[in-house]
Amino acid sequence: MSIDKLPAPLDALDRKDQVHRTLARGETLFVQDNATTGLFFLVSGTIDLKRTTKSGHDVIIHRARSGDTFAEASLFSDKYHCTAIAAREALAIECSRSAILQLLTTDIDFTLTMASRFASQIQDGRRRVELLSIRAADERIIAALNDGLLIDDITSFAEAIGLAPETVYRTLAKLNKQGVVSKSARGQFQLRSG
Repeated sequence: MSIDKLPAPLDALDRKDQVHRTLARGETLFVQDNATTGLFFLVSGTIDLKRTTKSGHDVIIHRARSGDTFAEASLFSDKYHCTAIAAREALAIECSRSAILQLLTTDIDFTLTMASRFASQIQDGRRRVELLSIRAADERIIAALNDGLLIDDITSFAEAIGLAPETVYRTLAKLNKQGVVSKSARGQFQLRSG
């Protein structure tokens, strides 16, 4: 994806309303309770959104991947409700809060396309919740492979589906032996058809 052009409808933003941010792994994009400046489009990489509980525990509430927008709530909140940290090297484009709010109130096509984008991401999030509710590791892994979630390494895949990496490695080996999946490359598996 070109870093010079945002996807619709964010491509309606002026260049002055976009800030390109390159992050190294572990670098923080924004911090919980800091003032909001806008939402973000992730061009490449992975960003973990973490919320710190009152007892001091960090909980990953969302993992943004290439092509996602995130921090959408910042459009209607004065403070970020979580911290965004690069789980791997990332390029994100910050989209000005005031510019987006202006377009939402003046451009119906922009508003409808943004609403559609947000609805699609909500559906994806609900599918992830459904996936995490599958108790059996082999069934969860099969469902996650079917959803195309094995795009990085096995450790990231395991984290995304709420299983220990050792459990995922062991289960994939078992599923490969049973002929349910096939190993296409190191750390890459796919469901066998039929």
